[in-house]
Amino acid sequence: MAAAVPVNSSAQHERRAGIALASRRDDLIDISLRPDADASFGAGGELPFEDRTVHSLSLGDDVVALSVRDQVQLMLECRRVLRPGGTLALVEPRAQELRSVLTRWASLVGLIALPGNTTGCGWMKCRPRVTAEPLVSILMPSSNPRYFLESLDSAIGQTYGNCEIIICDDSKGEEIAAIVASRAVRVDIHYVRNPERLQARKNFEKCLLLARGEYVKFLNDDDVLEPDCVATLLGAFQRTPDLTLATSHRWRIDANSIVLDDMPATRPAVDLDVVINGVSLANAVIMYGLNFIGEPSTALFRRSDLDMKSAQDDPRPFQFNGEEVRGAIDLAIWSRLLVQGNAAFFLRRLSRFRIHEEQAQARTEVVARSIVGIRGLQRQWIDLGLFRRFPPHFLLCQPLARGDLAPSEWSLAPLRFLAPPNVPPRDALAAWRAIKRHAFDHA
Repeated sequence: MAAAVPVNSSAQHERRAGIALASRRDDLIDISLRPDADASFGAGGELPFEDRTVHSLSLGDDVVALSVRDQVQLMLECRRVLRPGGTLALVEPRAQELRSVLTRWASLVGLIALPGNTTGCGWMKCRPRVTAEPLVSILMPSSNPRYFLESLDSAIGQTYGNCEIIICDDSKGEEIAAIVASRAVRVDIHYVRNPERLQARKNFEKCLLLARGEYVKFLNDDDVLEPDCVATLLGAFQRTPDLTLATSHRWRIDANSIVLDDMPATRPAVDLDVVINGVSLANAVIMYGLNFIGEPSTALFRRSDLDMKSAQDDPRPFQFNGEEVRGAIDLAIWSRLLVQGNAAFFLRRLSRFRIHEEQAQARTEVVARSIVGIRGLQRQWIDLGLFRRFPPHFLLCQPLARGDLAPSEWSLAPLRFLAPPNVPPRDALAAWRAIKRHAFDHA
């Protein structure tokens, strides 16, 4: 999306840039409002570099004067252009003040504080662990024995071998325990019976606390995984940089496991396997209030990405910028992950989402709580200005055919399940970003 600025050959090897510095430095690409700057620094804009091409960035004191929205956008851009292990340093006299202002936004977008033995202060882009066969935790917060056996068998039957299955039993009776005992001879299962019923949200939290895996895969006790679900989703992480979420199209099934027609949320948003820019995907889901990413059983993510937070952040796992998204645990997780990186989406259906009268989502009070939670998430998204980058009916995508595609292969794609737009994507994007104040913008 960004055009590279001209640099000399030495800078090409280890590209470094200064953003809004008080004076120009010859060893840095200068991005500022100076007439002779290499590129103009504009609040709310994009840095003029392709993804993962910059070794280090230096931030100047003028960034303090930016609005919260522009600070968040700047940190997103810094994370995007830095290569893994690249640094974002605060280099001018007000460095400590700037650090206190930006720390929360740095952790929000997935940057980590520089080690204590590093000169100066700032952050760095994580280098993801490279593990040939990482442990995947399949987490089953369970309370209803009726569909539990089919769900558990789908976890046991995964073609990817290095999985642990963690079950937190929140049911009233002994049926789930008996089912687990009947299967424990085939696979190592970590089973925990809650001494007191925790209810859904706290049971999800307990499962997450017990997970030992590098990657996490929730599985609701009434949903079903296709045999190669974990292997396929994990494969996307192993070949695609800057990925924080992998998900897929899913089946909708009834109480008898019969496939149902798609509803709006289960219709695929794209028409091929793609990598989707995280903010553009979260923006479409949050602004429409339609979770086409999928339920907790649908996706896979790194545990460390969900753990990402600063001392200023809310310690609860299922919140976004302090907003506890009640009734919509999945949207809280997806939004947290998607401001840190991108998503892989597979058009093939890799899981089965069950619809039945006993599930909590069918109860009126749960639906009402979910609506309140989604509205709270929308307020946070709007307050942080994250809606400004993309119209909600467009996704920024590139094919998932291989992981070494050039950043220039990103393109805007309309949501597949909506009526085709009547203007070209680039024109729609320009018009959206030109709006000074959107109708829903209360900030």
